[in-house]
Amino acid sequence: MKQLKNILFAVLSLTGGLLTVSCTDYQDEIDALDYRVTVLENLVKQVNTDIEALQVIVDAMEESDYITGIRETEDGYVINFNQAGPVYIIDGKDGVDGKDAQAPDITVVQDPADGQWYWVVNGEWLMAGDEKVVANGKDGKDGKDGKDAESPQVRINEETGVWEISADGGLTWISTGTAATGRDGKDGQDGNQFFMSVSYEVTTDGEFMVFTTKSGQTFRIPIYEND
Repeated sequence: MKQLKNILFAVLSLTGGLLTVSCTDYQDEIDALDYRVTVLENLVKQVNTDIEALQVIVDAMEESDYITGIRETEDGYVINFNQAGPVYIIDGKDGVDGKDAQAPDITVVQDPADGQWYWVVNGEWLMAGDEKVVANGKDGKDGKDGKDAESPQVRINEETGVWEISADGGLTWISTGTAATGRDGKDGQDGNQFFMSVSYEVTTDGEFMVFTTKSGQTFRIPIYEND
């Protein structure tokens, strides 16, 4: 993030953000810059964690996996799946402070043509060559060439300050077109980038954890807690 810090420093300089009226004013601007860099670093970590969690949730729904335990934390949940193991989900109301940052809109959508779930970035299918990137699939049943479906990864390009995404484990990266910082933070987003809500539901069919994404997708996973 060193290069990204330099970019933010240059932007603040050009917009009059650095007013060298006094050493105190200058230090205040440096502190604000450090804060913005920290926000971006934390947001990258959160988005990658959310992508992995969403992958597990889609797989759980498709593969009839279920939840064996739920532990609530200060800002979300640690949820244990019978097959996939634990995932960490930050609830929407307690996400990373995004007032000085924004992230691309990443979600999964089921294609009615084949019933598969695919990754979508800013409203467009995430492509690997000529193929849409699959969001579900274990044991090679849905992945290409006998491989499991792989979660995308994101990063912020240190030269451009724009979010990039990789569908091949970080070998190649493509731009999402989304800048990491809004002007003066006005275009930033608050809270979690993926999950609008995580709720507990009891019906005549049993107990469920309901995950609702900001794109409107809802996933209901059954709960069978271990004794």
